[in-house]
Amino acid sequence: MLALKYLLMILGLGLFGSAGALVAYDVLLATQLRRLLRGRAGGEAAAEVGPLADRPFRPVRARLALQLAAVGALAILITEAIVVIPDGAAGVRVSQISGARPGTLYPGVHLITPLVDSIAIYDTREQVYTTLASENPKLKGDVLDVQAREGLNIGLAVSVRYRLDPKRLDSIHTNLPQPVGEQVVAPVVSTIYRQLAPNYMTREVFATKREELRTKAAETITARLASDGILVREVLLRDLQLPAEYAKGLEGLLLKEQENERLGTEQEIKQKEVKIAELEAEAQKSRDVKQAEAQAQV
Repeated sequence: MLALKYLLMILGLGLFGSAGALVAYDVLLATQLRRLLRGRAGGEAAAEVGPLADRPFRPVRARLALQLAAVGALAILITEAIVVIPDGAAGVRVSQISGARPGTLYPGVHLITPLVDSIAIYDTREQVYTTLASENPKLKGDVLDVQAREGLNIGLAVSVRYRLDPKRLDSIHTNLPQPVGEQVVAPVVSTIYRQLAPNYMTREVFATKREELRTKAAETITARLASDGILVREVLLRDLQLPAEYAKGLEGLLLKEQENERLGTEQEIKQKEVKIAELEAEAQKSRDVKQAEAQAQV
């Protein structure tokens, strides 16, 4: 069907060109004959040939040209009625009279009303919206900064996998600004993370409650975008960027805690070794007592 569409388009353009060439040829031929006759005629002969040269020698084939143009216009009109939706996409029929029509056009060949309907094609494959934790000239993406409970700024590297719901493309086309990723997904993701982050301390976001923040954000983002016909498959929190001074202090604190844990572990091991030694001494003492009692009885 796609080959037929292109074939009809080429045929229509060829017929239009043929009609124009036909008219131009007839006019050019008549003009050249008049110039030839006027150039060779002189004196009294010019008086006789002049009126004859002013008349057309043959009629311009306007009727034939109009027929060719009409057939060409019909062929091009047919091509405008044939629409091919590619794989991984879906379309919405948009009428110049009533606007977007309900229903989705899925991949394949479809017929529409030429000069009245047009097709808005949307990519229905999975797309990814990403943010950066800090400025990076090598990477493309928006920088997402949020504030923790202490007021410190934290950079978040977030990835959201989403796709448009094919069943709701007419609503998406009518109600949502375009492009959807920049105008809808990006503001929703940044707003929700900025709303949730103040509920956590910086250290919690960095360590103990990082997954909790991601889970709550994913649930809220999914629900918010689903109301607009955008299906979210996954929300990832890839990385975060702490303020330089805080990160340095936190690193020292974590190292100190690790050292304390190591010392505590070593102390527990020593205590266990002491207890084991005491148990072994008691066991040996018990064996000695029993051996002494057995010898006394003998």
